[in-house]
Amino acid sequence: MSSKYTQNVPVIFGEGAIRELGDKVKELGCTKVMCVYDAGVKAAGVNQRAEDSLKAAGIDYLVFDKITTEPFASLVNECGAMAKEAGVDCFVAIGGGSSMDLTKAASILVDYPGPIEQYFKAPPLFLKSSPKIILVPTTSGTGSEVTQVGIISLDGMKPAIFTDTTLAILDPELTYTCPPSVTMNTGFDAFTHASEALTSNGSNPRSDVLAMAAISKIRKYVAKAVADGSDKEARREMALASNFAGIAFADTSCHIGHNLADGLSTEFHSPHGWNCIVVNAEVIRKCAPLVPEKVKRVGEAMGLTFDGTETPEQIGDMVAEEIYVMMREAGFKGPQEYGMDRDRFISSTRHMLDINPVLRDACPYEQTKEVCDELYAKSWDAWA
Repeated sequence: MSSKYTQNVPVIFGEGAIRELGDKVKELGCTKVMCVYDAGVKAAGVNQRAEDSLKAAGIDYLVFDKITTEPFASLVNECGAMAKEAGVDCFVAIGGGSSMDLTKAASILVDYPGPIEQYFKAPPLFLKSSPKIILVPTTSGTGSEVTQVGIISLDGMKPAIFTDTTLAILDPELTYTCPPSVTMNTGFDAFTHASEALTSNGSNPRSDVLAMAAISKIRKYVAKAVADGSDKEARREMALASNFAGIAFADTSCHIGHNLADGLSTEFHSPHGWNCIVVNAEVIRKCAPLVPEKVKRVGEAMGLTFDGTETPEQIGDMVAEEIYVMMREAGFKGPQEYGMDRDRFISSTRHMLDINPVLRDACPYEQTKEVCDELYAKSWDAWA
């Protein structure tokens, strides 16, 4: 059986790396940049460091700063039309997954007629856009800076579209102002990317190495980063973990956990990272009877030791319980603390049975209503 692995996007990593932005834009031959970010990035002044670099390099730029937590198709259309009219030849997204995902989708509308909704298909379309795309994450979670995928909100669903991006600038200093709740949710999003990549039907030798490295770093540092955002070592390692996990799942795809998360997002509009991790332990536990060695690797990356006598079910139980330990150490709050009703929580299945066939097909077990109901119910009960 063969497998494929690629590196789609080169990465510049290190403290202060954002200072290279202007020179990199100039090296790419671009003259008109659109900077994309949200109000939180602006309030923290993070955007200014990027814009200062562009100014120092003599690069002309304009700003689109209307990003919402879950970017809607209408915003993609607005951003894309603005970029096309201005003659933009380079996008710079500064922020979390929402800014980066919207930027990918909006870049397509420079070359293709709108609206973006006509390009949402299942499985997702790949459309090559001419503007260069530089992605600058300010959170450590989505890994969007090294993937082709852009996730957009539309009528209660979260369709995807794919395009190539040009460069990622990963500067841990830009994550120092990330609030504790966002640090936790995005950090756990990265954990689910890595654990689902490692247990995916599409896993490969390189994705395994990167996923295990990401899991190890997140297990060690996520609680520290949540407790003290100024912990430079924790911020640096979480930035790397998110990036490694992003590269891993770009090859392998995540699986049922992300479909379950999208169901919760549709039902409750709760944060994506929270949705992913609240079901993750049960998602991974259910993988163990089918892919015990893969689940064991998740546990080993978290620091667990196995003596070789464990049954697949025991491996799953050990790893799932360690995931819950990690979540509690970071201060995770379960669905009850957010006032979510159990029956409604489980009913999220109705939103996700047909969501993203790529995620469905990557899962070691079949995505049926009964399986989804079971995973939601067990995830809820773990926090009761």
